[in-house]
Amino acid sequence: MARPGVKGLTDYELIVIKILWETSPLSISDILERFPRKPKPAYTSLLTNVRTMENKGYIRHVKEGKAFLYSPVLKKENYRHSEVSKLVERCFGGSKLELAVNLIQEEKLDAVAIKKLKTLLEEL
Repeated sequence: MARPGVKGLTDYELIVIKILWETSPLSISDILERFPRKPKPAYTSLLTNVRTMENKGYIRHVKEGKAFLYSPVLKKENYRHSEVSKLVERCFGGSKLELAVNLIQEEKLDAVAIKKLKTLLEEL
């Protein structure tokens, strides 16, 4: 089996793995039931996608009776870290400070978020 990479989940794969991060293990039918997109994909299309994700090492299955139950291999924290690192490199020249400043200045944070940031900065 391939090692879990964090190089590139497609948008479709990201939907599937978010479902599995929330609840797993799940069968294809269970994933399909939780699929947020309308119209929902065909069962066979989802199955093909899930098998591809398994081949890439993002998820794995166990057999329970006649059903295969899928769980994530890729950890949410690892994926987030990888995506933020790519964003920092591509958009901010590797500067984490520039990313933080951009988020604070451009994203119109509410009072709760500002208070939480101040507390976090004081703790550091």
